[in-house]
Amino acid sequence: MKTSKVCLVLSALSATIISCSTGSGSSNTASIQYQTLNYSGALPTGGSTGLTGIRQVGTSSNVYITGSYSANGQNNGTLYVGPIGGGGTYSVYNYPSSSSATNAGTNVYSADNGNNNNVMLVGSYVTAQTGSTHNFGFLYNGPIPDDGISWTTLTIPPSLANGQTVNNTIPHSIMGGLVVGNYETPSTAGNGFIYNINTNTYSALVYPGNAVRYTSAYGIWYNGGTSYTIVGGFGQATDQAANGFIVDYDSSTQAFSNWTPYTFNNQPAIITHFEGITSDEHGGYNLAASGAQSGVIYTAFVNIQRTAAGGFNSGTWFNVWYPGSTTTTADTVYKNFLLGVYQMPGVAGLNGYVAAIPPGWY
Repeated sequence: MKTSKVCLVLSALSATIISCSTGSGSSNTASIQYQTLNYSGALPTGGSTGLTGIRQVGTSSNVYITGSYSANGQNNGTLYVGPIGGGGTYSVYNYPSSSSATNAGTNVYSADNGNNNNVMLVGSYVTAQTGSTHNFGFLYNGPIPDDGISWTTLTIPPSLANGQTVNNTIPHSIMGGLVVGNYETPSTAGNGFIYNINTNTYSALVYPGNAVRYTSAYGIWYNGGTSYTIVGGFGQATDQAANGFIVDYDSSTQAFSNWTPYTFNNQPAIITHFEGITSDEHGGYNLAASGAQSGVIYTAFVNIQRTAAGGFNSGTWFNVWYPGSTTTTADTVYKNFLLGVYQMPGVAGLNGYVAAIPPGWY
């Protein structure tokens, strides 16, 4: 399952079960409406649900929610289709095994609308031959449910990796024909990438500056035309210097603009990462944010507006924590809804949740 990325850039490319410390509550959570959203289907009951990405289904009121479901030692990629509050259907998407590679676990991280009613999914999988520490990226472009054939492994080219072995490739988000994610080599802590589906080309996404140690790209929003906005995190000499970021990207010129760093709730010394991005439908963006300081985890819904110069303001932050839980993550966001997982004290397994943020807060 996708780790709480609070355990973060904290471990930027990790894709394992949450093992973070307990989190912090919030003074404004009483106004937030929380709802559990767990996997239901043919897989064994009693497992852990992960919610990792969300997109609107065409122009309908339904959504795609990507994630994973872990039961009996097997991690399965999942896709939910239906109303955001539940009542829809789940499908399982596991990367097909071959004679040389046996699937040992799949995570679906993000979805987008494809042609001819297809769904486009990105995520990662591991094999029995290479073990759980080597993640391969994938793109699925096919029908619902899985047809077993519309899968492609996403492979970072040697030119982007400077000829080094790529240990992990994890595509995190897809929208408007582009995929953003991360890859890892023996000499790097993590590198961001952009994959253009139509041209089958990869390009680097690296936060500018000589002291940057790694960059992670976790969310992309398509503004229209050739304009995109991307969020994630970057770290400098140590993880204690980790920041979230937001940046604009032009797919035609491959130019970045308006690089803007953030720390959680605009407070220094808090390790910070942005997990997802959506339009707020008023010219700005809503983000899912995670933070960590002195062993305490924080999660938030963040609204960021454009400045008069076209950049980004410091944002308005709202702490989110599933009531009574020992662990809460903020993994994806859609309109005024924040999604993630939580764990209750003394109870094994993770639950998915949807938190409705009062629109009047931003």
